[in-house]
Amino acid sequence: MRAHIAIPSESTCHRYVVAVASSTFAESVIWCDGPAFDAVLVLGSEIPQHSGHRAVLAWNHYFGWALGVETTPDTSFAVVECLGIGRMPDPELCADRAVELIAQAGS
Repeated sequence: MRAHIAIPSESTCHRYVVAVASSTFAESVIWCDGPAFDAVLVLGSEIPQHSGHRAVLAWNHYFGWALGVETTPDTSFAVVECLGIGRMPDPELCADRAVELIAQAGS
């Protein structure tokens, strides 16, 4: 038996990522060509343990969102934690979960 995961169309993915970017007040969207992530949202906040480096949300259409931190501005980042809320959760849920994880990292 083979499992099939429905892959959303490119336009659906684009609209979805832009909606999440809007809900998280992202400063920019970086579209990726690599296999690891489809898009990275650069946020205006920092994760407390990584002061001086902006937080990012990275999205893969198979696995969903991960919180990360920029290691080099606009070129690379390190994943800190997966959001764990599914492949394409509601954009507001993404924003709420990102805020929650950033706050937890600071405590």
